[in-house]
Amino acid sequence: MQSLRNYFFLSFLFLGGGAILSSFFLQQAPEQAKREIIIKAISGLQYDTVRFKMSPGETIKITLINTDEMAHNMVITKPGKREEIVDMALKMGSEAEAKNFIPDAEWILASAPVLKPEEKFSFTFTAPDSEGVYPYVCTYPGHGAIMYGAIYVTSNMMPPLANDENIPPQRRGNTDDNQANKAVHPYPNTFPRMYRAFLPDTGPASIAVGMTNKLSYCWDAGTCRFRYLWKGGFVDMTRAWSGKGKERADIVGTVFYREENEAPFRLGSKDNIPAPEFLGYRMENKYPTFSYRLDGVEVSERITPTLEKPGMKRVMQFKNLKAPIWFVRPKQQGVDIYVNKGKWEGDYLKLSPEEAKEFTIIVTEKKPEI
Repeated sequence: MQSLRNYFFLSFLFLGGGAILSSFFLQQAPEQAKREIIIKAISGLQYDTVRFKMSPGETIKITLINTDEMAHNMVITKPGKREEIVDMALKMGSEAEAKNFIPDAEWILASAPVLKPEEKFSFTFTAPDSEGVYPYVCTYPGHGAIMYGAIYVTSNMMPPLANDENIPPQRRGNTDDNQANKAVHPYPNTFPRMYRAFLPDTGPASIAVGMTNKLSYCWDAGTCRFRYLWKGGFVDMTRAWSGKGKERADIVGTVFYREENEAPFRLGSKDNIPAPEFLGYRMENKYPTFSYRLDGVEVSERITPTLEKPGMKRVMQFKNLKAPIWFVRPKQQGVDIYVNKGKWEGDYLKLSPEEAKEFTIIVTEKKPEI
C-alpha cells in the first residue's frame, strides 16, 4: 500500500508541477529487488532493451529512463493484452493525461508514469508464478503500435531474436541480444530434429524433438510418457556437449503445456499405475513414433505439429487390450485438449479396447482468458 501511495503522490507531483520537476528524477523506492533492469526510451519510438528474462516469482527493480525528445511511459500487462491496453488508452478521453494514459484494467501488472525527456522512474516488479511472455508497452497516444517489448518469465532460454514474434518486427534483426544470436549448434539446424539429452524437469533418458524451428517437445523414455511442449525454439546443447557428462541441455523458448501425472494412461482400472518398458522408436515421414509397453500391452505414440495454432497431434495405438483404458485429464490452463474417442468420467477419459486401438489427442494453445 505504501508503494501505491508513493506512486500516486509522485504522479501528482509530476503532472501538477512538471515545470518544477522537469530537471529532477522521479524515483520510487525499490523493495526486495536483487537486480536491476535499466530500460531507456530512445528515439524512433522504441525501448533500447526490447526483451529480457525473469524467473517465475522473481522480484527486480526496473528503471525507465527517457532519453528521447518525446514523452513516454511503460505498462506491463498480462500475456496477450498489449494491443487491448493500447486501445483502451486511446479511448480514455479527458482523464487520460491525469492518469498518465494508463487505463484501469486488471490486466496491468505494473507501470511507470509518463516521463518527460531526461526524467527517470524506478519501480519494483515481481514476476508471476506462471511462465509466459508478459509485454511492456508505451501507451502514450500514437506510440503503442511499435513501441513495446517482452518479459520472458521462464526458467528456460528465450527464442532466437530473429524468430521472436513478441517484439517489434524491426527489432528482430538487431545484434544486441547475445543469448539469442550465439551459435548453439555446430552445424545448421534442420527440422524435424531430435536429441537424446538430459532436459529440465524430466528424467535422464529424455528425448527432445524439434518438430519445427518454433515448436518442440520432450518425451521421457525412462517413464515412457510425454512431458512438455514448448514454442519459440528447440534446445541449446552447449552445456550437454561440454564434456562433463552430467550437464543438462537448455530448452529454447517457453513451455505452454505439461503432463505432470506420473501415469497419464491407466490400464484396467483408474488407479492402476502400469509398469513401463521402452522398446524404441522408428522414423515415419521425418517424425518419430515411440514404441513401448505398459503392463505388457504394446503401445505406439506418434506426435506431429498442428498447423492452425501452436500445438500437437498425438496418434495413440494400444494393441490386444482385454480391458478399458483411462486417460487422465492434464490439469492445464491456456490450452484446448480434444480427444476423438472415449467418454469422460470426471477427469478420466474411458476408452474401450476397440476405441483404444487408435485414437487421437490434439492439444493447441488458446489465447489467455480475460
